[in-house]
Amino acid sequence: MHIGGGPNDAETKAPIGSSVAPHLAELADCWSRLADPKRAGDFGVDLLIPREGGLASVSHPRTSLAPDAFRDCVVGVFARIEFSKPRTGKTTVSYSLRFTPTPATAQ
Repeated sequence: MHIGGGPNDAETKAPIGSSVAPHLAELADCWSRLADPKRAGDFGVDLLIPREGGLASVSHPRTSLAPDAFRDCVVGVFARIEFSKPRTGKTTVSYSLRFTPTPATAQ
């Protein structure tokens, strides 16, 4: 996670990370939409979180994992997250996740 134009310390990242954490299982469920469930990859997205918190504007999804259904699923989860009020007001965040198959899936 990288916060644009602000401190990138644990204290500033905490409200964002704690807002995403309850949705990690939903994000993991998007894995089922991958064309190749044995392939690992990264997913990045930019979030513009309002000064008062709430729903973020989600933009610039980036991943090499296919198909579009996977990308749309991950973007949809981020679009539904109610973010806590950021410490520094309106905040732009670049958020990345690494998706890796479980040992049972990788075989």
